[in-house]
Amino acid sequence: MFDDLCVTVGTSNNEDSFSAGVEAAKAALTDREHPPEALLVFGSCRFEHRKLLEGIASVTGSLPMVGGTTAGEISTCGFGTESVVLMALSSSVLSFATGIGKRMSDDEKACGGALVQDLKTKASLEDALTLVVFPNGMGGDGARVIEGLHEEAETPLEIVGGFLGDEFRFDSTFQFYDGEVYRDTMPGLLISGTDRYRTGIGVCSGFESIGNRFYCTNAEGNTVREFDNTPALDLYKEFLGEERSGRLPGVCLEYPFGLIDRKVSVAGKEYFQLRCGLQVNEEEKSITLAASIPEGAAITLTTASRGDIINGARLATEQAMDSLNGATPRAVLVFSCVGRRVVLGRRTGEEIEAVKKVLGRSVPLVGFYTYGEIGPIDKTQEALAGTRFHNETVVVWILGETE
Repeated sequence: MFDDLCVTVGTSNNEDSFSAGVEAAKAALTDREHPPEALLVFGSCRFEHRKLLEGIASVTGSLPMVGGTTAGEISTCGFGTESVVLMALSSSVLSFATGIGKRMSDDEKACGGALVQDLKTKASLEDALTLVVFPNGMGGDGARVIEGLHEEAETPLEIVGGFLGDEFRFDSTFQFYDGEVYRDTMPGLLISGTDRYRTGIGVCSGFESIGNRFYCTNAEGNTVREFDNTPALDLYKEFLGEERSGRLPGVCLEYPFGLIDRKVSVAGKEYFQLRCGLQVNEEEKSITLAASIPEGAAITLTTASRGDIINGARLATEQAMDSLNGATPRAVLVFSCVGRRVVLGRRTGEEIEAVKKVLGRSVPLVGFYTYGEIGPIDKTQEALAGTRFHNETVVVWILGETE
């Protein structure tokens, strides 16, 4: 037995799917003192995914694995596209268990519950550090996913993760679970251990309200039909103006809605959870969002500059480091919204550089651009420690080792 945590990262841009898996796995296993016990794998939609996972398994053998397809890959090397990134984990004092919930689009809440039920058959939640989840990015209401996870867990459980993507197609995402490729599911990795390890989480967007406020007056699930008793799409177009309205629904990523939480303030300001429009229905004048907005909720329209978004990534990483309480970072996961990538454009790499500048460039890091992010506003404050669904946000999770 070894008394340590071993974390390594591998990447590949090889055109051939099987070879890409082999290259990423070999890179992750180079210079490892101990064989891996669990894998995180995030890859572009361009791959033949079964071949990709077969290539990985040809090097690592059969291991617990979670991950899926992305809207852009993130690793210690920085931001990339059309690639695969892999993190290999092993430890004598931490344990890793994988689980899965299926048929997410039928019932998001039930899918979250099924994932936790599966994990309970393999591990205890009592000493859990974090549950990392990767839902189908086109599977429906993100808020109901979190509701199902917490309800089945029955005890407080730290949850982070990202909704998987398909490189702006917004059609169908793929999930990786224990060496197999799935659709319409939610795999998850439960990391459990001792007080020797602690986690830090940072959540920030950089988006600001443009100063308006209106109310959701008619909604069903994650489809909003009316704001202020006016057809939702008409009001949104009024705010956007004619030129921006001509770029719907893509422009929704640049001007998300802010769901105002009047019970929560951060740095003296009202906190809002961002909600991105995914589809618009011109006939019904409705907008379908990545997660629900309840009737009666106060809403604001938001926007951000490229500089605001990059600064948001820096602030999220600083928050994550602060919540480590002096522990040394040993592994990092980053989940950033595809909408941030749209706004950043050619400057996307600067967001990941901002994260690495705070962390140090040698800390093993993987992640991806998502269709929705999962994490608490601030894990150090009881009122803000509950898991929430976000859009246009970056979530930075750090596994740290104490002295």
